[in-house]
Amino acid sequence: MGGSMDVVERVSDVSCGDLEVVFVWKSEYGWPIEFVSDNVAMFGYDADDFMFKGLNYEDIIHPADLERVRKALSVYSESPDGIFVQEYRIFTSDGDVRWVREKMCIIYDEHGVMERLECSIIDISDEKKISDFMFIQGEMGVDLNWPGNLEDSMDALLKLTIQLDAINAGALYMLDDVTGGLVLVRYKGLSDGFLSCISYFDHNSIQLNFAEKGFPIYKHYSEIYPFISGTYLGDEGLQGTAIIPIHHEGRFMGMLFAASSSECIIPENDRDSLDVIKSLAGLMIDNVNMSAKVGGICFDLT
Repeated sequence: MGGSMDVVERVSDVSCGDLEVVFVWKSEYGWPIEFVSDNVAMFGYDADDFMFKGLNYEDIIHPADLERVRKALSVYSESPDGIFVQEYRIFTSDGDVRWVREKMCIIYDEHGVMERLECSIIDISDEKKISDFMFIQGEMGVDLNWPGNLEDSMDALLKLTIQLDAINAGALYMLDDVTGGLVLVRYKGLSDGFLSCISYFDHNSIQLNFAEKGFPIYKHYSEIYPFISGTYLGDEGLQGTAIIPIHHEGRFMGMLFAASSSECIIPENDRDSLDVIKSLAGLMIDNVNMSAKVGGICFDLT
């Protein structure tokens, strides 16, 4: 356990729940860590990683957010007023990016001297993704009421996907719990011949094994289709292509395919939106009754 019981007892109201990970730093040169709560394991770390193994908290903050976080702490430390709150991204131990909300508080001793710095963080990734979804929807002028029906939900996600600037074709796959393969459940903008070649990837396929690793692929279509056998694959007129695994809470659930016939590579702004969409797909699948997954539902691919 990283931290003694007396430190635990002295932690202030900056923390108020089991889902909040608490960090305490001593007000000394180098800001040594005095305590890390064991539930930091929700991000894949051990408390000892920070307490004894040399991992600094700044090491896990996303580089794009680090300077902003530093400046906010500097401003707050000069004139602290209650609990300070900010939001930023961190990396989990396996490289996944999570949004957190941080609450920070400076603790003083009886003489008014800074004694320690406490902060707690809580994972708000799902909240941010839903917020981002609503923002994307508003920016594109699309009115999508999030349906409860799985098939309608997938249609809504694909509608959103192909309305991105560069994207004009897409497909959604779900993991079949019975066969362990990837089943094509919805598509837009793709020919019947093409679909006949990519409608199913079995549990031993290169495509599924790669997707399970969780890394998105952004390549020109010519670099991807040779790995998929089929007569019609070379004649589809696709260029920039994205193959994006869908995970939720560490579980592999499916795959999103998106492609452009006008751009040689999917642009960065569309990649950000696709990341939101695939996260929403994971949430959507996770919230569906397990009996309504691929093994128990018949999808009409129209």
